[in-house]
Amino acid sequence: MDKKIPVISIVGIHNSGKTTFIERIIKILSEKGYKVGTIKHDPKGKAKTDTPGKDSYRMFNAGARQVVLASPKKITSYIRDDDYDPSDIIEKYMVSDLDIIIIEGFKGYRNTDKFEVIRKEEDRDLVISEKEGLKGVITDYYPYPLKFDVNRPEDFAEYIEKHYIKAEKHL
Repeated sequence: MDKKIPVISIVGIHNSGKTTFIERIIKILSEKGYKVGTIKHDPKGKAKTDTPGKDSYRMFNAGARQVVLASPKKITSYIRDDDYDPSDIIEKYMVSDLDIIIIEGFKGYRNTDKFEVIRKEEDRDLVISEKEGLKGVITDYYPYPLKFDVNRPEDFAEYIEKHYIKAEKHL
C-alpha cells in the first residue's frame, strides 16, 4: 500500500451494537465523500459469504486458493488463508484509495486505537483496557474520559474525521 490509511477498531461483546453503530458511521462518512473500508472479524466462521451450489462456492470448495466473483457493481473475493491478522488483511487485500479503515472485532490486535461499545443493558465491565489500546467508549451510560453517545454516531464520525482522516483531503 502506497499511503498510510488510518485504522481504528470498534470492539465489544457479541450483540453489543457494534455493526449497527459502524453502519451508521459508514453512512455519515460516505455521505461526506470519504471512502471507508471495513474489516469484520468472524472468529467462529459462522458468517454466510457464499451460496452453496453456486459456481463461486463450488470453485472455492473444490480447493481454489482464491475465487473472485465480479459483478457490475461489486467484486467479491474468497481467499483461503488461515494465518492472518488485520495488518495482513490491510496490506494484501484492502484497496489503496481508502480514507479510513474501520475494523470490527479483533480485540487482541494491538496496532490500532480501539473504541469499545458498551451498553447499559449489558451490565458488564470493559473487555479491553488502555494497555490493550482502548482509546474511548461508545456508550449510553459508561463513564470514561473519552466517550461517545451510542445514539449520536454523528459525534463519533466528526471525531474520526478530525483525528484520523487526513486533513488535506478535499471533498
